[in-house]
Amino acid sequence: MRAMPVEVLHGSLEERVLKYLLEAYPVTVEDLERELKVNRDRLDRLMKSFLQRGIVELEPLPDRTYIRLLRSDFHFTGIQPTQRRRYKQSGGKKQTGKDYEGPMYA
Repeated sequence: MRAMPVEVLHGSLEERVLKYLLEAYPVTVEDLERELKVNRDRLDRLMKSFLQRGIVELEPLPDRTYIRLLRSDFHFTGIQPTQRRRYKQSGGKKQTGKDYEGPMYA
């Protein structure tokens, strides 16, 4: 039986962390904190969630904790920036009469 892909909401902190982990290895918790400019408490909660879901494994060493990605089957869901509806802007180029040549002086 094949495992279902992990669904991740587009634009979330989960997406940012997972994409960084997919691109870079080895990564420490301190690297994530510095690169993504995220509070340490938020990262700890997210790592705990990833551990429970079986997405990552933490490898503690005496001076650092490395994060190892166990899965790579992610499905990023939500509205992509290219799918957002563009707002129609009112206004536009002002039209002037064809015989208008500039200010008139009397």
